[in-house]
Amino acid sequence: MTRTYFSLAGCSMMAMALASGAHAQEAAVDDGKPAMSEEVPAIVVTAQRRAQNLQDVPLAVSALDSSQLKNAVVQSVTNLDGKIPNVILEPVGAIPFAGTYAIRGLGYSDVQSATEPTVGVEVDGVYQARNVGTVQDFYDIDQVSILRGPQGTLYGRNTIGGVVSLRTKLPGDRLAVEALGTLGSYGRREFRGSIEGPVIEDLLKLRVSMLETHYSGFYHNDYEGGDGRRLGKRNVSGVRGTLVLTPAYNFDATLIVDHSDEKGTGTPLTNVSLPGMVLPAYGYPADPDQPPYHTNVNGFPDGDMRADIRTTGETLQLNWAPGGVKLTSITGYRRTASAVDSDFDGTPISFLNIANHERHRQFSEELRVASDNDGSPLTYVFGLYYLWQRYNNDTAQTGLIFGGEDAGSKLITAQTSKSYAVFGQIDYKVTDRLTLTVGGRYSHDKKRFTIQPLFYPASQTFSKPFNDFSPKAAISYQWTKSLLTYVQYSRGYRSGGFNGRAGNFDVVGPYDAEHVDSFEGGLKSSWFGNRLIANLAIFTADYSDMQQSVQQVLPGTTINQTLTTNAASATLRGVEGELTARPVRGLTVTGTFGYLDAHFNDFTANLGDGLGEIDRSNLPLSFAPKWNASLTGTYELETDLGTFTFQGSGRYQSRIYTSFTPLNVQTDAFIRPKNVSFDASIGFQSLDEHWRVSLYGKNLSDLNLMNNSFSLGSLLALRAYQPPREFGVQLGLSF
Repeated sequence: MTRTYFSLAGCSMMAMALASGAHAQEAAVDDGKPAMSEEVPAIVVTAQRRAQNLQDVPLAVSALDSSQLKNAVVQSVTNLDGKIPNVILEPVGAIPFAGTYAIRGLGYSDVQSATEPTVGVEVDGVYQARNVGTVQDFYDIDQVSILRGPQGTLYGRNTIGGVVSLRTKLPGDRLAVEALGTLGSYGRREFRGSIEGPVIEDLLKLRVSMLETHYSGFYHNDYEGGDGRRLGKRNVSGVRGTLVLTPAYNFDATLIVDHSDEKGTGTPLTNVSLPGMVLPAYGYPADPDQPPYHTNVNGFPDGDMRADIRTTGETLQLNWAPGGVKLTSITGYRRTASAVDSDFDGTPISFLNIANHERHRQFSEELRVASDNDGSPLTYVFGLYYLWQRYNNDTAQTGLIFGGEDAGSKLITAQTSKSYAVFGQIDYKVTDRLTLTVGGRYSHDKKRFTIQPLFYPASQTFSKPFNDFSPKAAISYQWTKSLLTYVQYSRGYRSGGFNGRAGNFDVVGPYDAEHVDSFEGGLKSSWFGNRLIANLAIFTADYSDMQQSVQQVLPGTTINQTLTTNAASATLRGVEGELTARPVRGLTVTGTFGYLDAHFNDFTANLGDGLGEIDRSNLPLSFAPKWNASLTGTYELETDLGTFTFQGSGRYQSRIYTSFTPLNVQTDAFIRPKNVSFDASIGFQSLDEHWRVSLYGKNLSDLNLMNNSFSLGSLLALRAYQPPREFGVQLGLSF
């Protein structure tokens, strides 16, 4: 197997080199198609709520279009992990379809809906208020944009680290059908398809896409009485319909309806309990070096472990440009139902089992007015925003931790949140080269939280408003048409809230909002006729009232509760670079690097029940590697038969701490070591572009890397792992 990955990676790289040399000696094939561009293609983004060339945006933003996603065989947002500087995009592990998102060291991986994210995820302009469901298999994605740094002015609350923005494909003007099938390691079987075209010529267009995925999982269950099945399976069905109405040249309406039904078991947890923890006393000795991809469970008490999530959403976007201005309305409504039954100890005994059932609904409305006059030195965008969301959750917890295998209780919570905001940004060209920017956003959040803790016969309701003003100021200078520099100050805001896992009413909260003040300077440049793009960003940020998860022992028991508290302040400093080059026709080389110094200034927290305090002052933040880099080479070779595409990529990441629930020290059991990983793909597309085939390999170095770790105080410690080496083949058809 070791030779296999070297063979695939080596063949991919060698083919690029040989094809490059051969192509330089051959005449271009004249097939009637446009000649392959020698420039780096321009990407248009809406990072500032208006369409702009990526190189004209004075922000640290990265974007990948559909062709780049296709060549890299990106099947979900987590496949982009390590390819954007100072950005972590990984699955949580224990809970499927949820993400660990971290940008410039500001991250979170919590699946408890009372906890607000640090990185905003939006799909077609609609903010996704719940973590569970944000990691979905890609289908019909047109562009992924990642904005680094706080985006409080134009994106609002809970974008303190940045934004991950997904944009789906719109229907075209002619009838077209696409299909893509995938077969891969660990029982991977996928089908993606779409059909689009005009319903009423020049008035109404429709696109319908679908996804079907089956995956057996890569975890071995070592339980003696088991049936030998792998664990970690995922079955996903999804459908999306997009309808575009254009009754006038200056008005359009887009309706998007999507539904997904996701079933699986989640990534099982490997027990790596440490010496001195409680779990080893039940006959399962401490083993921080437990083999990866192995667990030892006998299922959930009432049947197999399961993770079922059903999501339905509707988005309506209206655009009207009456002259000089553009008016936009984005309305979104989403509802999610989830049922997750987990063996949360990684052993055959019923030490801790959790059954989590939740229903979540959200409604949002954004109204914007933006200038629409290219000749004016003044551009602006102003808007109003409203978000309503409610969730109801009951979590049954049973096991020996509560005194017996069947002992336990339910934690019942519900929360209604309302958020109102008014925002605006003005850009003024003082000269043809110098632009001044000012902006701000005022937010008012109100939360009403109800909780019935474990073993409590009744519930109580708490409420709290949170207010914030997030300003922004920037100066940018266009030295030439191909060189832009900028400096900016921006403030980010993460709403406060209540503890959804509180063991009694005394620790429900509320905890306060947190803020980050960020200063950034950057350079965006293109050289040699846009054959080389080089961008750089330098930043520093001060983090105050930082919300941190801490473990506390419930007084008079051995039961741990995970609480959020404003326990810390932190400083973040770093550098980011991105380079894209086309040194010869058909060859594209992309490189990124990131340096990040993200550490707590002050972090002490009470362990509860007279157990003292933890002190993590001056230690690094979780999911904040000091160094990270990537290099990708893509070569497209046009022949009389069609186009061959060869791609190879490598990523480096220094060591990181993988837990957001810290122990007294950053134990090695929770530290992911520095690593280098490789991916590669080889593809062919026919001359008429009606069919294509590709072979791919991921994690070719076959690294056993944890993507998350958990501790329940002194009770037990667990890990979840990223997938091992995978291979696959894809066949696509389009007409």
